[in-house]
Amino acid sequence: MLYDMEPQHFEVMQVAKQFAWVYLRLHRLISKKLAGSSTSQAQMKLLAFLEDGGKRSTDIAGYFGHSPRTVTQAIDALEAAGHVRRAPVPGDRRAKLIEITQAGAAALHAVQPVYQAVLEDAFGALPPDDLATLDRLLNNLLARIETLERP
Repeated sequence: MLYDMEPQHFEVMQVAKQFAWVYLRLHRLISKKLAGSSTSQAQMKLLAFLEDGGKRSTDIAGYFGHSPRTVTQAIDALEAAGHVRRAPVPGDRRAKLIEITQAGAAALHAVQPVYQAVLEDAFGALPPDDLATLDRLLNNLLARIETLERP
């Protein structure tokens, strides 16, 4: 039972639960705000990931933690909309690079102001010192998670 835990363990669980709840609520809010646009939040994330260059579908699946089938379906939908294209990988006839198209970049840039406005509105409620502290704490947490992920 949650309340039978050691005090420090209970605090960790409470903070982790609150962190997850904030992430989920923020994710829902962004999705709601993007509902009227032609690009979903999931598509926006994938297009943003491709902005700095083409990626293999296995790279996409690994980055987002999705199954290859889920990634293929997402790529198929974006390709049908003209937002990405599959290009050959030099030296590997079987593999394809997924590249963002001009239409995909335009779709991404059209929804980014909505995404940015939601984040600025939510995080803007924090005083600058608290925001800097949150940034430092999240960086520390990410560094620890990266350490734990290593074999």
